[in-house]
Amino acid sequence: MAIYDTDASSATAITAWLAQFKVAASGAITFVSGINTFHVKWINRSLQKLAWDFLISGDDEVNLSFPNPSKEEALGKIVTLNNHTTDYSVNYTVTDLVMESHFGGSVSQNDGDDIYYGLIVLGSTSTPLPVKIIQDEVELTSHWGNGKNQTDGNTLLRAMVKGRSAGVNIDGLRIVVKASTWLETYAIWETTLALGESVASITTGDDPQNTTLQATVEAYGITKSEGYNLLDLDGAGNKPYLGAWSYAGAGAGNKKALYEFVKAILVDGSTNTLYGVDGDLWTGRLYDMTIDAGSGTFVQNETVDWVTGNGNLVGVDNLTGSSTTRFILHLGAGVPPVDNDVITGLSGATATLSADSVKLSTKPEHLAQFTGAWIGAFGIGFDSGEIGSVDSFTDLDGNIIAPPNFVSVSGSIEALNSADDLHVFLAEKDAVLNAPDYTVYTAVGESLASTVIVMNEAIASDTPQTGWVGVKKTGTTTYKFYEYDSWAGSTFQLVLTVSGDAITASDDCFTAIMYDSMVGGGTTKTFSNSLIYTSDISVVGWVRHGDASGVDKIIPISGTIGAAGFSFSGTMEAEV
Repeated sequence: MAIYDTDASSATAITAWLAQFKVAASGAITFVSGINTFHVKWINRSLQKLAWDFLISGDDEVNLSFPNPSKEEALGKIVTLNNHTTDYSVNYTVTDLVMESHFGGSVSQNDGDDIYYGLIVLGSTSTPLPVKIIQDEVELTSHWGNGKNQTDGNTLLRAMVKGRSAGVNIDGLRIVVKASTWLETYAIWETTLALGESVASITTGDDPQNTTLQATVEAYGITKSEGYNLLDLDGAGNKPYLGAWSYAGAGAGNKKALYEFVKAILVDGSTNTLYGVDGDLWTGRLYDMTIDAGSGTFVQNETVDWVTGNGNLVGVDNLTGSSTTRFILHLGAGVPPVDNDVITGLSGATATLSADSVKLSTKPEHLAQFTGAWIGAFGIGFDSGEIGSVDSFTDLDGNIIAPPNFVSVSGSIEALNSADDLHVFLAEKDAVLNAPDYTVYTAVGESLASTVIVMNEAIASDTPQTGWVGVKKTGTTTYKFYEYDSWAGSTFQLVLTVSGDAITASDDCFTAIMYDSMVGGGTTKTFSNSLIYTSDISVVGWVRHGDASGVDKIIPISGTIGAAGFSFSGTMEAEV
């Protein structure tokens, strides 16, 4: 294969071009055979050579008696094929197949009703990889593989894209160039085609955070999180985000698993969707809008359209159209809506803009850049228990969020038998005694069936968001434990209700980080929780097994929860 750029020998380039294509008496230019590629300049030069000749040669049917076939401008970067249908019944035209062998500029035909535009993709990759071109919500069929017409070391691809057909610009001449190969970083670039050669630029490299087999990641049990959410990720109240992503379901689970899971949704060849958009066609063009009127009820992820475009609903602050004030969409085709445009969903719901839409900053991998910590995520929501002070992001309003340092408290114990039910207890240590601090709070008092337990004191900020409240039964030294699934201020929200005895005012209370059975189908039993680290916490507790099948020695737990969290391990031994 030879690449004939503008600096090629005229005689050699024209001879090669005429051998690869046929020019019929009708003006139709068709592909014959060959693997060479040519700058569009050589279309004009070759046609002019034929129209200069006295004789018909080879399979070509044009000579000096034919009308002028073409012209070139801008040093050969703009080529126009002439239409002489009226006077000569000759119209010089090329086909899509012919244009697969060209690059470097634009070619106009049919009096400008059909135009092919040149595209050059600059950049670098660590390994040859497919470059995708998305136009009008369709991925163009690749004839370029991992690159074509790489005329210098900075060029990944030079090709032609048909941007005007039958007198209509295809999607306003907008295209998106995308690279999304597994194990590599992703890249996206939007550009508008123009006469000559338009430029896109993408750079990818080895992704050190994407090292897992794709099939393994696709099998994770992570649940996609889509839609508008109000989340408190910094302890300063709810703020708006898209999604509330969690790595729960990915085995042991970590941020890397979540990062790879979303990359797998968007990977080249994906059949999965994000916000209803085929992962292959995701371009990350998100637009935020203010709404002042609406009707009907929107459906999350539904397709939406307006007079100049279409897309998918990514998030609304309220799915009820009459209550919608904020609307975020992924642009599929066309231009984003402007003031007073009416967005209509497939459901029939409507929303009217009160101002022009605003483009949001996004990342090619959607969630954020990931280095072991989330870097620069804009408007993406996460599970509050899975982020920490190392992560940096902003909410949808542009506020910089500084999440607290959530740390893990976990344990792993080897049981003697897989059926053994190991019970674990762990709590903050008393300041003096080598025992739990049993008198951290006092209760306001609760009646039977209450779903909350309220304290007289504010709950400490480093209290786990889920855990157990131990309440001292009046007149005894016994504590009854209630599991809670959230807390705020001085109130614990219970999983169940107060039962057995009412809680008397001023009853002593404390919280347990762990007070439950360890889990695991085999002999390895585990337990974990998390909390916000503000300062070191001394803890004490134990693991016990004492059911009728046999009693094991107690495993004591003691240590300090630090900035990196706390973990314990051990092996049960039978009492002898």
